[in-house]
Amino acid sequence: MVRESGAILEARDLCLRFAAVEALRSVSLTVEAGSVHALIGPNGAGKSSLLNCLSGFYRPYSGSVLFKGADISGLSPPERARGGIGRTFQGIQTYPSMTVRENILTGFHPRMKGGVFHALFRTPASIRQEEEFATKAEEIIDFLELEEVRHSPVGGLSYGLRKQVDLGRALALSPSILIMDEPMAGMSPEEKGDLARYVLDIRDRFGIPVVLVEHDMDVVMDISDRVTVLEFGAVIADGTPAEVAADPRVIAAYLGGDEETLAEGAA
Repeated sequence: MVRESGAILEARDLCLRFAAVEALRSVSLTVEAGSVHALIGPNGAGKSSLLNCLSGFYRPYSGSVLFKGADISGLSPPERARGGIGRTFQGIQTYPSMTVRENILTGFHPRMKGGVFHALFRTPASIRQEEEFATKAEEIIDFLELEEVRHSPVGGLSYGLRKQVDLGRALALSPSILIMDEPMAGMSPEEKGDLARYVLDIRDRFGIPVVLVEHDMDVVMDISDRVTVLEFGAVIADGTPAEVAADPRVIAAYLGGDEETLAEGAA
């Protein structure tokens, strides 16, 4: 699939405060269509706060968020989700007693059309919609290689598989952009490799740009097209992985002076 170009999501001078703590200080960010954009920085740098502002869970006291050129600063999280902003969180947001297939089907809820009447009386439009979502759920299951566990309760699966199901629910939204908060936290190296491959496939096969917070620098440097670095709520660097790897402020603030290790990851 040919990647599109141009900004799809922008943060402009976002400022966020919790009591006396300034979580974000005039943070600006531009996510290009068809890219993987990583956010890195020390704990408490403001990464999750920025993601929450982009997806509508936090309201900054100043600044704006633009999606496809339109100001969405006043929209709620459900409104942003219906508009095409998908989101996964640090913790697993699945339903343990439901099967893999059932969990993924719940991701289609924001896209459902028709009210209670259509659902209760099984109108032709309701049936067609259910069939469409069932087909797309199977496509997501195949894409994430979950065929063997499609009918298994999610609560009995490994941590890595549950994270894949969580990703599948986000993909059910057919998002125009996918925001992922530490998607690989707690995973084994093998599981991280699998998820990194899915992230690249989401970008390359479906043309969906991805914004992710990730602490594994090898992963960040390997799959990212652009990297933004936060420290104490402010952007201290933004560029390609190679550019960020060579930035002295990043090395000092985040990587403990280990420039050689970072440069190897960016190569």
